[in-house]
Amino acid sequence: MKNPIWKRNANSFPTNQGRKEGLFMANLMSRNNDLMDMRDGFFDNFFANFMGNDSFQVDIREKENTYEVTADLPGFDKSDLNVTYDDDILTIEATRNDVTEDKDEEGNFIRRERNSSSYRRQFMLKGIDEDKIDASFKDGVLSLELPKAPGQEEDKKKINIK
Repeated sequence: MKNPIWKRNANSFPTNQGRKEGLFMANLMSRNNDLMDMRDGFFDNFFANFMGNDSFQVDIREKENTYEVTADLPGFDKSDLNVTYDDDILTIEATRNDVTEDKDEEGNFIRRERNSSSYRRQFMLKGIDEDKIDASFKDGVLSLELPKAPGQEEDKKKINIK
């Protein structure tokens, strides 16, 4: 039997069975790097969940003649938003740049911080009457109404099973 290939899962660890010592050590080092990557991922996910998602929440409701889209964008102004519809893709972008400055009496900086955040979500919505799209923004909620174009019934083809 040839040397078995070690496949990683929750219950397996590398062994020296049928392997050269250098390969065994390389596997241990690789495993150690994987643990470091897992640790970094854990903290990234923890802080992202603690501080809030790295995106914004969107609800899409399909009605008979329209799609209604609502996006929660607290802390953003209307001027921070960019909404486009192109090639059946609805794109919602939100960008914010914040600067915090604290100066002493002579105008020297004691603290100066800059924060920039940008979020983007895209959705495929086919058969929209582009000229009748309506949008409003109030109290941190973006509301869109995308009317369906007349005669844009979804084309479905029945496939016969043999």
